[in-house]
Amino acid sequence: MKDPLSRNKRNKTNKKTLWKRIALIFMMAAVSIFVLGIVVFAYFASTAPAFSVEKLKDPIPSRVFDRNDELVTTIYQGIEREYIDITDTPELVTDAVLAVEDNRFYEHGAIDFKRLGGAVISNITGGFGSQGASTITQQVVKRAFLTEEKTIKRKAQEAYLSYRLEQEYAKDDILEMYLNKIYYSDGIYGVRTASLYYFDKELDDLNLKEAAYLAGLPNLPNVYNLYVDAEAGNKRANQVLALMLHHGRITEDEYNEGVNTDLTTNLVARSDEERSSTEPKDPQYASYINVVKQQLEQSDEFKNIDISELLSSGIDIYTNMDANIQRTLQNTVNDRDFFYGDKFKSDDFNIASSIIDTQTGALIAISGGRDYQEVVKENLAITQHNTGSTMKPILSYAPAIENMEVPTNYTIQDEYEYSPKHFEGKIYNYDNQGHGTVTIRDALRKSYNIPAVKLFEEVREESGDNVPEEFARDLGLDYSKKSDGNYTLTFNDVLGGNESRFSPLQMAQAYAAFGNGGTFNEAGAVRYIINSENEQVDMEYESHEAMKDSTAYMITDMLKGTFQPYGSADYINMNGLNIAGKTGTTSYSDSLLTEYNLPSNAAKDAWFVGYTPEYTMSVWTGFTSTKRDGATSFVGTQEHITPQWFFQNIMTQISTYNGQDFTMPESVMRIGGNELAIVNSSYQSNQNPIRRYYYTTPEVDNNSKDDSSEDETSEPVDEPEDSEENNSNDENATDGTEGDTETPESDSNNNENQDNSNTNE
Repeated sequence: MKDPLSRNKRNKTNKKTLWKRIALIFMMAAVSIFVLGIVVFAYFASTAPAFSVEKLKDPIPSRVFDRNDELVTTIYQGIEREYIDITDTPELVTDAVLAVEDNRFYEHGAIDFKRLGGAVISNITGGFGSQGASTITQQVVKRAFLTEEKTIKRKAQEAYLSYRLEQEYAKDDILEMYLNKIYYSDGIYGVRTASLYYFDKELDDLNLKEAAYLAGLPNLPNVYNLYVDAEAGNKRANQVLALMLHHGRITEDEYNEGVNTDLTTNLVARSDEERSSTEPKDPQYASYINVVKQQLEQSDEFKNIDISELLSSGIDIYTNMDANIQRTLQNTVNDRDFFYGDKFKSDDFNIASSIIDTQTGALIAISGGRDYQEVVKENLAITQHNTGSTMKPILSYAPAIENMEVPTNYTIQDEYEYSPKHFEGKIYNYDNQGHGTVTIRDALRKSYNIPAVKLFEEVREESGDNVPEEFARDLGLDYSKKSDGNYTLTFNDVLGGNESRFSPLQMAQAYAAFGNGGTFNEAGAVRYIINSENEQVDMEYESHEAMKDSTAYMITDMLKGTFQPYGSADYINMNGLNIAGKTGTTSYSDSLLTEYNLPSNAAKDAWFVGYTPEYTMSVWTGFTSTKRDGATSFVGTQEHITPQWFFQNIMTQISTYNGQDFTMPESVMRIGGNELAIVNSSYQSNQNPIRRYYYTTPEVDNNSKDDSSEDETSEPVDEPEDSEENNSNDENATDGTEGDTETPESDSNNNENQDNSNTNE
């Protein structure tokens, strides 16, 4: 019989052995993880950017290259910097900076492990990102060598370079670098520059509250900027004062005095023009640079990086810009002598335009307006304006071809007046006439209103209420975002009223899809960048099939007629170019016509969007205010066609005249001469030509017609007297208001009884 005591002793011995083995395994695992961590850290550290003394001194400007990889301009972020030596920096300023950024700066090494441990605990209990642990040394390194990307690799590189920095420089030198390198909004770098910019004071003259404000501003410079939000800036300054009190750098009496100090008393008054401190030195590129910045800021690759920091890191930006075309476009926009008449030479008039590659969507050139400057002026090429009849192909004719497969000689009964469904008012054509039975080809090229609205209603009835809206969305024109997502599309949107408000860049994108066989390409300004680590970062843009190739070609073929006799743009001639396009104007409500004594044929905005197989170009023109007697309005055909003359001038200069034409796809066939139908559609066998409907023009009040029209009564129905369409008689039509070049928003609910129909061209 075995001894029970001996068995118990053996069990205890076995348990001790097991625990020893477990402990040994854990120790070996810990050592392995530690060694692996060292190896990974060493590898990441070895990939860190070169330690450069030059980068430690000042922000490095970014360079911009065109589509041919030629340097076109340099972006200098910020105004001239005022350097400050650490020995000349007041203790009040350094105390404020240290209190908010790194209170133990002079006590720890490159990394503050005590603060790091506290941050880890805080992030566990309060959520990731609730507290940071970067020292001033790490911030200098990050701004000089690295990006804002939060990865293990970047953290390892930051730690290594911080160690290197503290080996090479004394603490005072590192703090001096920080004070001269940090960003203070409005293109301001360095604490002394910021002190002069915001308060017109040298650092020695700052009061406690001002010093605290400057110390706290770099945390979120564009949020705490006093010119943007004085309340947020004051709150931030008080937070810094509280930290200074907490760390014993000021007394409670000083804290109370500081909190009660008005931060704006000594704030320098600055207009937007004076805050415009980040202009590229070449103003003809300013509109393009503005788009470059926006696309970088909105991209997935750089969305977590402050754009000012990015552009101060010495990146090279390779764009799709054609520098020659960009200069031609902007210089022509700026040239007031190019435009006829005092009203178009005045400051009340403006023009914006976008040019993209029809096949790829590459942004070739863009102008945001006359003498465009960032910050000072709004980029009108990316600002939304009511689009007039440029929406007709998108909301009416193309959806009908796409979904109903109608041919180009599909007919619609035009009328003198028409009441759209669920609408008590009436709409009219631009000439206040009915034209009988018309083909959709003629109705589109002459920009009749009533056939466009009738076809829109037919598409919705036959194919679904959402079909026009979905077609527009596929072309980058999204109505679902209008009125906080509560907008309902109406017939008035077909005529470019209500919420048919889009930018020239958006309209160029949309029309390019007609010219390239149906593919929508987002207009891309940036091809790729080379960052400070010599890495190439490619930019990606949306591209998808927006419509069938048959729809794209048939609309294009119809829009070629815009330039033919009696088309809405037959005033301009561009021989040698295969070109399609659409005119558009927006008009005033009856109330504004009366209030400002405006002629009945006055228009508020005038558009033209046209394309060749090579380029697509959109042009918006408008006025910044509404004045009496048409002084700031487009009155009559000779003024309505202002964007057409501009389009002709630019397009004839930039085109290569290589004879390229739009290619008819196999899905399309010719019927009845030059008409088109979709292969295998129910209309393909219709070979009968459409009978032209002639009539005698009724007497019309001369005030409602354009004074430039000739021989109106002797021509057949397919002659437009004017490129402009008249309003419905509607007191609530969309109108222009004083000081605003855009049409104000109309009621987004579109009630059954509302009368918002401004009949545009």
